[in-house]
Amino acid sequence: MSLLAVVCVRDRSDRRPHKWSAEVAGIPFLAHVIARLRRARSVDKIVLAVPEHDHGKLPEWAVANNVQVVYGPEDDVVERFAEAVRHHASEGDTVFRAMADQPFLDWRSLDFAASAMAAHEWDFLLPLTFDRDPVYGAGLSPWSWRAWKWIESRSTGEEREHVGMRLRRDLRQFVYGLVDLPHWAFRPYRLEIDTDQDLLLANSVWQRWRAARGEGQPTLQWVVTMLDRNRDVSMLNQMVEEKTGPYTSFTAAEQAAWERDYQGRPIVFTDLPSAVGHIETRSALCQKCKGPLVTIRLGSKRVKFRCLMCGAEQTYTA
Repeated sequence: MSLLAVVCVRDRSDRRPHKWSAEVAGIPFLAHVIARLRRARSVDKIVLAVPEHDHGKLPEWAVANNVQVVYGPEDDVVERFAEAVRHHASEGDTVFRAMADQPFLDWRSLDFAASAMAAHEWDFLLPLTFDRDPVYGAGLSPWSWRAWKWIESRSTGEEREHVGMRLRRDLRQFVYGLVDLPHWAFRPYRLEIDTDQDLLLANSVWQRWRAARGEGQPTLQWVVTMLDRNRDVSMLNQMVEEKTGPYTSFTAAEQAAWERDYQGRPIVFTDLPSAVGHIETRSALCQKCKGPLVTIRLGSKRVKFRCLMCGAEQTYTA
């Protein structure tokens, strides 16, 4: 089994045409996306899926940078993604949709998810969150072959443009886990590139990275920590409006359904990757803030509880 990363990218964009070629630190920011995917140990192959009429600078850049290219419909992104899978994956492989506007994607979270999925035979891994998205590029996960075929065969309407939306509406059909992301993954920063303001922030991040380290790619955690310490940089694109996302593209009723489906699902912890807990289905509340608890079984005689709201922990010994 191997992992195929597919980057669906096009030259046209409503807010910033040809944005893939906009330079961050002197190179097209798409090059940063590819470089970060190449850092992921779990990724075996990277493919660009571009519109069938686009035979210009985008595929030329891909060939020059040793990246495979496939062509498909511009407005049916699921079908374009499917072309990449047909040509570059085999039944049983895992696939990952790499967003073309994520110049700071967290390759380490992708590796973590791929490892957890393989260990537990899950279809995917979702961030454990109830009211907001993690920072863009965090909490990444590939899809199992079964999950991908479900997306391909059942996506309709807007789901054909936003690959993966179908999974959120059919969670009950899958075996999946939740990941308790570290606190730094939840910040109000925009780390995607849609506008000139976004591009300004990305270049400002890179100026500070080169001053501090000089080479390589900054981890997402480094980027977030730097923004925490430099409000003048983090505020550069705060006026840009968010268009899509799990908590903006789905109804309140759909989001409530996710929370119900999370009950009893296994949880993995980034700081304790070998431990698996679950959301208590009974009334198990934190003594400090009355928030919901998760449990991690640390051994045959010890159980550790963690509050999802305040983070308080306590270990009980049998």
